[in-house]
Amino acid sequence: MKKLPIEEAIGKPLASDITRIVPGKVKGPAFKRGQILKEEDIPLLKEMGKAHVYVLDPDKGYIHEDDAAIALANAYGGDEFERLGPSEGRINLKANRRGLLKINLALLHEINETGDIICSTLHQHTLCRVGMTVAATRIIPVAMDETRFRGILESIENQAPLLRILPFTRRKIGVIVTGEEVYSGRIPDSSRQILTPKIEALGGEITAHTVCPDDATAIGEAIGHMVREGAEVIITTGGLSVDPDDVTLEGIEKSGATLVSYGSPILPGAMFACAYLNGTSILGIPAAVFYFPTTVLDIFLPRAMADDPIRREDIVALGHGGLCLNCKKCTYPVCPFGKGA
Repeated sequence: MKKLPIEEAIGKPLASDITRIVPGKVKGPAFKRGQILKEEDIPLLKEMGKAHVYVLDPDKGYIHEDDAAIALANAYGGDEFERLGPSEGRINLKANRRGLLKINLALLHEINETGDIICSTLHQHTLCRVGMTVAATRIIPVAMDETRFRGILESIENQAPLLRILPFTRRKIGVIVTGEEVYSGRIPDSSRQILTPKIEALGGEITAHTVCPDDATAIGEAIGHMVREGAEVIITTGGLSVDPDDVTLEGIEKSGATLVSYGSPILPGAMFACAYLNGTSILGIPAAVFYFPTTVLDIFLPRAMADDPIRREDIVALGHGGLCLNCKKCTYPVCPFGKGA
C-alpha cells in the first residue's frame, strides 16, 4: 500500500474500504477496496474529512485487512459457523445451528493481546439460535506484516477451535419432586407447568416424573431407577434447604452419585446441588424455581443438556454476575444474570 494525497490517487485502486458516517443516518463503506478513484470522488472524500488515502501497491510483504479477516474467521471454528464478509475489514461469524456457545477464553485473551488483531464475542454459554451473530474479527491496521500475521495465525490454529456450538443432545429429562406436602396431595404438583417450557425450549422432553416423600432412601432409589431407564438429565425440585425435613441432598448421595457442589453464589438458587451418576447430570433445584421466572436452573440446564461438564469452579465463578435483579419484565438471557464467568 501507498499513502497518497487524494488528488494524486486518481486512477489508482483503493487499498481498503473507506467508511462514511452520517450521525443517525448512515454508517458504511462509501468506497470499496479495489475501487478506482475518480476525479468526481474528490468532493465526497473531502466532505468525509479525507485528505489522504491508501492505494494498492504491487510490493509484497503485507496482508490486507480483508484477507486477514478471512483467514482468522476460518481458523476460529468449524462448519457450525457461517462467515459473513469481509466488509470494512471485518467478518462476522453466525451460528449455523442451535446450541450452547463455548469459547476458549485463554485463546481469546491471547488474540486480543496481540495489539494487531481483535475478536469480539458474545458471552460464554450463550444460547445460540440459527443466524445469531456470535463473534466478529478484524485486524486493526489496514494491512499487517504478513510474516508476523502468519506466526499469530499458526498459534491460533494450534490451539483451535476458539469457538464451538454444542448441540443439545441430552433430551430425556427426569423430574423428581420432593416434599410431604406434595406427596400427600395437600399441595398440587406444579413442576410440569414450570419445567416443561424450559425443557422443550432446548429440544428436550420430560420422559420420567415422580413425586417422593421427604425420605432420602426413596429419593435415592428414584434417581437410580431413572438413570437405569435412560434419563440423561435429572432435575430434583425442593428439599435442599437447612430445614430438618429437607433430605434431597442426602437422597442424591444415597443414589451413589458423585456430588460436584452443594450451594452456589447465585440468587435465586443458593441451595443448588449438582451431581453425576453414571454420566447422568443431576441438578438439585431449590423451591425458588416455583416462584422466580429465572433461577440457577436457567443457567445450568442448558449446559447439562449440551453434555457440557459442570465443575465446582464454574459454579463458584458465577458469584460475579450471579445476582438476579428480579426485573418486573424478565428479559433473560438478554441481561447480566449468569454472565460473570
